[in-house]
Amino acid sequence: MSNESIELKIIKTSPQPIDYQYTNGTICLFITDTRGIEMPMGQRSVPLPPHSVYLFYDQKRSFNLAFVAKENTPFCIINLSIDTLHHIIAQGTDELNFSQAAIFEKEQYHHFEEASTTVRRCMHEILENQNNHLLKEAKKYAILDDYFNASRRQTAYKCPFLNQKENVTKVRDAKEYLISDLQNSPTIKELAKYVALNEHNLKTGFKEIYGKTIHAFVKDYKMSKARELILKREFQIAEIADQLGYTNVSHFIDAFKKKFGVTPKKFELSLG
Repeated sequence: MSNESIELKIIKTSPQPIDYQYTNGTICLFITDTRGIEMPMGQRSVPLPPHSVYLFYDQKRSFNLAFVAKENTPFCIINLSIDTLHHIIAQGTDELNFSQAAIFEKEQYHHFEEASTTVRRCMHEILENQNNHLLKEAKKYAILDDYFNASRRQTAYKCPFLNQKENVTKVRDAKEYLISDLQNSPTIKELAKYVALNEHNLKTGFKEIYGKTIHAFVKDYKMSKARELILKREFQIAEIADQLGYTNVSHFIDAFKKKFGVTPKKFELSLG
């Protein structure tokens, strides 16, 4: 998993609102330290108490959020894609906690909870060592590991499909096969034959583990890869479309715009 897929930001709030751009399809953890902050939302304000974690996810909408505090108050934002969370879960425990399960099932989700002792300690160390990049990276992953660790939650449940380890391995093999050659995506029938799993179990298991259908996963993965390739500035738009298996460039452009709200060319130009 690349570091770029999980972003840590330290925000310093004040009586003047501080804006933050939320991007659809990403999971945000807003984590406070010893002082609370507030999020103005229309006619109301959502309080984030001291030592709390607020998980926010919206599959379709991107918008501006704002944060205020009575005095200068630092807090942290950890931002990751839903695909990255799926990856964390698929590589780790087979148990899903209530937060993970709810994210998979809804287009929008938010959840408050008190920060654990581990998260509090990590927050303190991050804020005390803001210029230490390696420490911040380590603490970022420690927070995620603690927050999404189902073993400490009584509300964890077992996914019946995941009880069959062989099935899990085959579904993961299917995912790796899908992303190994984006130019030539197999049909469901071909994929099921490749991993020796019947089509029903493949589709069901894939949705259980990665939170979306095979088609949706491939489409989202291609768009993430497209964005990554554009950022590298090594290929023309048509070349990227070809690498991702689009025989019609206009179809690629439409898919990219639907995902990110802007055409590939405009996104490229916005990079300066």
